[in-house]
Amino acid sequence: MTGWLKRRQLFVHPVQYSFVAMTLLYFSCLAVVLYEAVLLPIAQPLDDPSLSWQERARVATEFLDVTARVWPWLLITFLGLLLHSLYFMHRIAGPLYRFNVLFHSVGTGQIYQRARLREHDYLHPEARGFNVMMDSLEQKIETLQLHCEIVSQAYEDVAAQLDRHASHDLTDALRTLEARILGLKTSLTEFQHQPAPPPPDQQRIDFSDPRTMNASFSKKAA
Repeated sequence: MTGWLKRRQLFVHPVQYSFVAMTLLYFSCLAVVLYEAVLLPIAQPLDDPSLSWQERARVATEFLDVTARVWPWLLITFLGLLLHSLYFMHRIAGPLYRFNVLFHSVGTGQIYQRARLREHDYLHPEARGFNVMMDSLEQKIETLQLHCEIVSQAYEDVAAQLDRHASHDLTDALRTLEARILGLKTSLTEFQHQPAPPPPDQQRIDFSDPRTMNASFSKKAA
């Protein structure tokens, strides 16, 4: 539940805060450039002491009119760009947050975890690459577990044949080998594979699917 709530938050990754700060900085620079290039030349005649009060009033009125027209549209444009930027960054920050969760899960041994992103998210090629890597890793670990079982079975067969006639040194060597095999099996059990699905008679029935209901009733009738 906590992961679901956090995934629904607006800010899910630190990169979003940096992006918002950078957007504010860009907007501040744009506002300064606009003031220097558009508004300041209009207000410069006010510094002329020889200008009459009628001219000063005209210049001030023109300055206020331009300011009233420019700044509201500039603010609306900024808010629109900021919201669009947040949406754009969320399509990147969301997958980054999901990758962080996956890294932690895989680090605890849950090698069955796979990256599943929303359709409109970015980083889909990276998610596919991650899934391919995890598929290969899971196959290699399954192979190691299989060979471990084979070696363990071979050790038990050899130990059973040498148990009665083994010397003291050979017995110690067999015990050491047994401990090493046990340690290997313990290490491999730390990797968790996808749990097996429950038997058909214990699976949850989806009553929204009529075919499932018919199949369930047919089994009970049989």
